[in-house]
Amino acid sequence: MTAESLLGDRVRDVISELIAAEPEVRRNTDDAVHRARTLTRRLRAFLPLVPGRDAEKAAHGLERYGDVLGAVRDLEVRQKLVKRLLAEFGDDGGSDDVPQRLVKAVKRERRRAHREVVRYLDGSKYRKLVDRLEAVRGVVDVLDASEVRHEIRKHARALRYLAEALGDEQAAAAGAALQDAIGDQRDHLLLSRWLDAEAESDESIRGVRDAARRQAEEMSGGPAQRGGSAASDAGSAG
Repeated sequence: MTAESLLGDRVRDVISELIAAEPEVRRNTDDAVHRARTLTRRLRAFLPLVPGRDAEKAAHGLERYGDVLGAVRDLEVRQKLVKRLLAEFGDDGGSDDVPQRLVKAVKRERRRAHREVVRYLDGSKYRKLVDRLEAVRGVVDVLDASEVRHEIRKHARALRYLAEALGDEQAAAAGAALQDAIGDQRDHLLLSRWLDAEAESDESIRGVRDAARRQAEEMSGGPAQRGGSAASDAGSAG
């Protein structure tokens, strides 16, 4: 199975999971909102790499869906945090009125936020989002694994630069290692493609082309395997 077909299967699975999560999100069952929000984020990472207006519009729809889900999720976390902190640091000898008032206030906000989620699910924007996700599911096989790796490299570069600005050497080295590993793999792959035409008539070039392709295939499975050497070169990466 190719990397492209694996990518297509994964994106289709995430789309199916998100659509299937709607009933539990409506009922606000345990962790349903958190799972759905995570799925929207996963899809938004892939959709910019899928060609077509459906993918572009679906990405905007997922942003809105993620926002309303996020409002509920933030309040879920706040409710748990309030309960934990009250249990750890509350005044056992005092009145229960203040702690209970805090808990009830968060619960009220959470119920209000969940009603917004249900209104969104009942509206036309959600129905259009589902239609566009269904359309994306039909064309997602066109995802290019090399473009996905290139996207990862851009985020790794951003991690490195931001971590360097904060003085976090460990995070910066991790970002640089991943950036270099994916960059090396991409360079070998592009070289092998560039040599394709010449390799047809020249056996020596064909050998170089095949070697570059083999190394690109080996690298594609293992940034972590090459992390040590890549990290050592982190200072020279651009």
